[in-house]
Amino acid sequence: MNQISTISFIGSGNVATHLAQAVKAAGMEVKDVFSLHKKHADILAGKVEARAVGSLAELQRDADLYLLAVPDKIVEPVMRSFPRVEGVVAHTSGITPMETLHNMSHYGVFYPLQTFSKGKDTDISKVPFCIEGNSPDVVQSLSDLATNLSDTVYEINSDQRKYLHLAAVLVNNYTNYLYRMAFDILDAKQMDASLLMPLIEETYAKIRGMRPDKAQTGPARRKDLLTIEKHLLLLEEFPQYKELYTLFAEQIIKKYS
Repeated sequence: MNQISTISFIGSGNVATHLAQAVKAAGMEVKDVFSLHKKHADILAGKVEARAVGSLAELQRDADLYLLAVPDKIVEPVMRSFPRVEGVVAHTSGITPMETLHNMSHYGVFYPLQTFSKGKDTDISKVPFCIEGNSPDVVQSLSDLATNLSDTVYEINSDQRKYLHLAAVLVNNYTNYLYRMAFDILDAKQMDASLLMPLIEETYAKIRGMRPDKAQTGPARRKDLLTIEKHLLLLEEFPQYKELYTLFAEQIIKKYS
């Protein structure tokens, strides 16, 4: 199997945008960008000197890789109408099994373990890539591509990857929602959320050097029920957050009792 040097992107969202720009910067050719919203495909294609298409049937058939960078729930529907191609077909989903692509001859997974937002640059070289393929050749081709982009590449199977995705959602998406809760409370009381930044940074620094169960502090860890009750009274002003605070407090108390 040839080294991957030409890539077509299925999708034009956050993941597709960052990866397309990264492979272009690494010297590879982006051939096509497909999106059901043709205007979105036009925007990304313009950034990477590619051709925008609004139909899967319009995809050029000679790309080395067709990368499905679409929402998890869209991977299977897209594959139902995907044309037969000789190149590798891979998706970027954390939760979708590789076998969803089994109708293709060469298929795999090219999962970047990172959060991406349009308008926010991400250093792709620091992003771990998790690779899976239906053959050793596909694994090698996807691994070589990932190595051109990143310092960190792992071969991880579909069963492992779904648990990795679960863990990633916990530490990123749900943690970010906790930040939103905290920011909302400070905003309501006319305080600058930047006051929390040193604490957030220290929390991150701690877990780089010690296990989270050893780093846990706070009133629930100490079983300080008086402080917890005071917090719950304050949360009467923010009832939408009270249940979640209570759940966390109960779980931490149970864990350390």
